[in-house]
Amino acid sequence: MGRYLKAFFVALAFPALMHLFLALGGFLQLRSSSASWGEAINVAGDSPLNLALVQAAATGVLFIVAFPHRRREGGLLESVEVRPLVGGIVALCFLAGAFMQLPLAEVGNLVQEVWPLSFDELARRYRMVNPSTWWAGMSISVALVIVAPVTEELLFRGWLLQDLKEPYGDAPALIWSSLLFGLVHAGGGVSAIVYGTLGGLVLGAVALRTKSTLSSIAMHAGVNALPLLLPASLLRVDGFNTLSQEVEHISGWLVLLALAGAGAALSIVWRGTSEPSG
Repeated sequence: MGRYLKAFFVALAFPALMHLFLALGGFLQLRSSSASWGEAINVAGDSPLNLALVQAAATGVLFIVAFPHRRREGGLLESVEVRPLVGGIVALCFLAGAFMQLPLAEVGNLVQEVWPLSFDELARRYRMVNPSTWWAGMSISVALVIVAPVTEELLFRGWLLQDLKEPYGDAPALIWSSLLFGLVHAGGGVSAIVYGTLGGLVLGAVALRTKSTLSSIAMHAGVNALPLLLPASLLRVDGFNTLSQEVEHISGWLVLLALAGAGAALSIVWRGTSEPSG
């Protein structure tokens, strides 16, 4: 149980450090120590670049403080399973991730039927992926498509998944690391926990299959990129890129088409990579 508990505490430390750094940044922006902790976090969190910086900082602190020393000897990239992939595998993983966004989004919609989010939270998410200026668009792209996939995949698939796999095997490691990945998204409500857990299972399976965290980074980037690449102004998709007081749902046919696309891309990835080591 030792590594399970360590993984649990490392995962919990990740959002805790992010909130700490966001609060410190917010106090600096407000130039006041009388503001509340929540106000400081909200002020700093309004900037995507702040989110990117604190996520990178939180990941760096965890790696410096808690990353196993036995895995540092082979070099940083090798220690977190970042290995080169050939034959367009990275591009296929990105494509599969973009397709997977729609089924995952619909799962989130279904969960919201039972545990709804406030309209304010939905509006905040909508604004994040619908920037009003080019600078905001660039900032959000850096935060969501580069920093978040790299930091989260290095932490959860490059570190925790691999660390758990050694003593417990692939399946328990995949399940526990995915549950922890869902848990760190608890701030987004129950739908975010379910979304993160299911996404973590797919990302972890891809990382295990390819034996490279580079594949899960690419897939994660694809998942996060689709809302930016497919705004309602380009193609309106109810339940995905729209904002409504009521829970909307993505067309079932569209979800099935997206699943087929993701399955086709991943089937090529599976055929082009070796069997994962047991």
